Amino acid sequence: MASVLFIYPPLSFEERGALSAYAPPLGILYLASVLQGAGHRVQVVDAEAERLSLRELGERIRREKPDVVGLTCLTLTLESCKRIVKEVRRRSGAYVVVGGPHISVSPPEYLKEIGADAYVVGEAEEEIVRIVEERPSGIIRAREPQDMDSLPLPARELVEHVEYGQFYGMKMTGKITGILTSRGCRYGCTYCNRPKKLGFRSRSPRQIVEELKLLDREGFDSIWIADDNFTNDPRRVIKLAELIRREGLKFHFFGQARVDTPSRALYRAMREMGVLALSYGVESVVPEVVRWYAKTPHPERWPHYVKRSMDLCREYGIIFLGSLIFGAPMETKEDMVRSIEFLEKGGADFINGNILLYMVGSAIWNWAVREGRLRPDQFVATAPELGLTPYSKEELQELCDRCADFSKREGWKSSFRKILQRRELGLIWMGLRRYVGDYLKIRRVRREIYGYGYGKRYTAGR
Repeated sequence: MASVLFIYPPLSFEERGALSAYAPPLGILYLASVLQGAGHRVQVVDAEAERLSLRELGERIRREKPDVVGLTCLTLTLESCKRIVKEVRRRSGAYVVVGGPHISVSPPEYLKEIGADAYVVGEAEEEIVRIVEERPSGIIRAREPQDMDSLPLPARELVEHVEYGQFYGMKMTGKITGILTSRGCRYGCTYCNRPKKLGFRSRSPRQIVEELKLLDREGFDSIWIADDNFTNDPRRVIKLAELIRREGLKFHFFGQARVDTPSRALYRAMREMGVLALSYGVESVVPEVVRWYAKTPHPERWPHYVKRSMDLCREYGIIFLGSLIFGAPMETKEDMVRSIEFLEKGGADFINGNILLYMVGSAIWNWAVREGRLRPDQFVATAPELGLTPYSKEELQELCDRCADFSKREGWKSSFRKILQRRELGLIWMGLRRYVGDYLKIRRVRREIYGYGYGKRYTAGR
């Protein structure tokens, strides 16, 4: 039996971000469950959510004396991963293996700079027992599981000491966890560094409900749906909602969705199953920009999809968080303002503005490398850094701040109106105690809102 320590690295050891503790690291917890089934002892440290310093993490490693240390590496946590590997080497003689999205998209010749013993490309459930028991070196190419229902449930008990549930300055109600109903994405957005790298696979609604029944018995109240896009298959969502209603399960769900599935049947089903808030990657409402991002085969229809989704969220009392990206090469300031005003006037509750990142593995990163605007070892850069937008980082940041100002000014008020609309006494009490309270404590809310967004800390710190 091996002693295995999984570590989820922070974006930064020096500063806590707005997304530090929104949901447990389910990928690690699935691997932990597989290893437990094979008789190994597993511990999990979520260094981001637990707000650990590098020294504190090092002390944890020293105390645990693991035989194997596994890390999940995102492109934006790469530097933290390198620091953790050095700390592991300093504190123990453990075998170190690193997986995660960055490992799957990085040019292989640069992986050795991380300093680990092995690197897993792909999803590791079918390889993790062999890796722990045989401890191979170099690059390991794992085949992603095709039958999602065959996977064991994630070992949530390993992070039960961590409080999750922060979502755009809001705190989800009660006891919180995450759930995965599908993996992969059917779309190929050009800015995403995981477009169609792994095929879309979904769990059956019946098996998801069995897991929800277990979570209900364990006392969970709110659930973050960790899918890249929960509404990838609307018919599956409608079936899931029907089963949840039939079983009498009561949860509040938060997650991510697309705007181009705006059917009343889907939104009615999501409302009935308990969906409270959804985050949408709107990015822009200018067809030319939407086309460059490859968001949809019908970019001219995109503004209609966005407006229809906002209308349905208003009708069914679902909080709408729309994310925008600023800095596409052809995008003018007027285009960006147009997108902001479209959401402000159209019914968005919160707006999240982000400066465009060129990230390794994405289509636009590959294009920038071919054009000589990026080095192959430059894994992430902003559009202004590369001269691929006529606007400075400061100019784009002003637009991001405008989005945050709208959210700070209007978001809690419109969200609370939707909570009242749902007529759920528990939610109304939560709204009075938390939403209004946070709205009044504007300094704390400001930090959460201005720091929300993928890569926000990276762009703010450049």
